[in-house]
Amino acid sequence: MQRPRKSTRIPIPAIVVIAGVAIFTAACGASPGSGSNGSAARATTSWSAGSGSSAGASPADAAGLGFYDGKSSPDGIETAANWLGSASSVKYAQDFIDASDWSHISNPWQLPNWKGTPYQMVWGVPMLPCGSPSTQCSTNVSDYDKVANGDANGYFKTLAQNLVSAGYGSSYVRIGWEFNASWMGWSVCNQQGSGLTSWASDFVPAFRNIVTSMRSVSGANFKFIWNPLETSNASCPDGNLEKFYPGDKYVDAVALDTYDGVGQAISSDAQRWGDLMNGVNGGNWTSVVPAAINGQKFKGYGLSWLAAFGKEHNKLVSIPEWGLDTPSQEAGGGDDAYFITQMGKWIKANATGPAIFWNFAEGNMPLDIPNYTSGSTPNATAAFKDEFGTDN
Repeated sequence: MQRPRKSTRIPIPAIVVIAGVAIFTAACGASPGSGSNGSAARATTSWSAGSGSSAGASPADAAGLGFYDGKSSPDGIETAANWLGSASSVKYAQDFIDASDWSHISNPWQLPNWKGTPYQMVWGVPMLPCGSPSTQCSTNVSDYDKVANGDANGYFKTLAQNLVSAGYGSSYVRIGWEFNASWMGWSVCNQQGSGLTSWASDFVPAFRNIVTSMRSVSGANFKFIWNPLETSNASCPDGNLEKFYPGDKYVDAVALDTYDGVGQAISSDAQRWGDLMNGVNGGNWTSVVPAAINGQKFKGYGLSWLAAFGKEHNKLVSIPEWGLDTPSQEAGGGDDAYFITQMGKWIKANATGPAIFWNFAEGNMPLDIPNYTSGSTPNATAAFKDEFGTDN
């Protein structure tokens, strides 16, 4: 069955903080028959196409665009690559590790599915089990304490050994993605969005322990992504992202998941894009304001902040999830060609790591790729191909 994705996304009102987000970000653990994503990159000055590992590579070598389609199979990615103009346009594939229990986390069933494909993998790795494949669950505090205290290090070391032995030792690893939302087992914002969870202090030590454990394995050359959600979609009082940065020693790429819904109806596509750049909702508001970076101030944690933060810390900049929200989902833009065009330009100017389009239609809108998806996004699809097609 398909890996479930967020079934609801709660709008963020202009005066009350509710951690809500598009169906898009449910980067939960997959179950058989779920999840993949590739990265098609058009050759530009700073954005390079082609396949291969980014281990030890320059930012231009690491950059690339791809698709997550919820199938745990390369078939759709191959179709998308051909649609974009060439098989070599796809660089990355993304999948999510099953969060059912420690056994599923440490020994992922998906590994054989990607064997022999040319894609460098991007794995969503759950920080703790959820009792089901999905990572959208209430936190099992005892398990989270185990991770934060180092008592679960062996599970992540075993995961790393299995990844290396299967040929994925140079994968990107997303640990604790979207931690500033309210639906993940490791969320730092509580379900009401009114403040931090009681276990928020577990996030940083847990992240560090996972990285240290996975790096300790012979042959490991993983790239670890620190991956909150931009605050136009979710935030809570005192949830300043800098507090949850594990430190440069433990992070290879900094990231934001970005979708084109900002919680409230807005007057134009251009306003929506401005809100995403600023990290604020449709009411021009977020519950937390970032610290200034080299004198530059920000309204919220949006794309402008991410570019500056990545540069400040000398890290790759990644967009592990971006995509189209339906109008009923966080007041998204629907068939929003403007969003696709602006994201394409921003990615090629700023993304030095993987940028992965969420092409999974559970609450979001897929592209109209022939013989692959049959959505209702002709304008966005044309804009996407114009931005990333290798024939352009």
